[in-house]
Amino acid sequence: MKAHDFEKSVGRLEEIVTLLENGELSLEESMKLFEEGSHLSAACYQILQEAEQKITQIDEFETGEEPT
Repeated sequence: MKAHDFEKSVGRLEEIVTLLENGELSLEESMKLFEEGSHLSAACYQILQEAEQKITQIDEFETGEEPT
């Protein structure tokens, strides 16, 4: 997932939260949105984990520490 896709996914997650909080959807629609949000959340979390690993590697390289 590219940075643009990450930002787009976060935006979509915000839309989903708003729709679900509104409470005007049917149970079926709510479940579909919840499932979509769950998938988006997992994908975004993975991207954040990978970014954290890269930052840690860069920091360790610059400070001369052994990789963990």
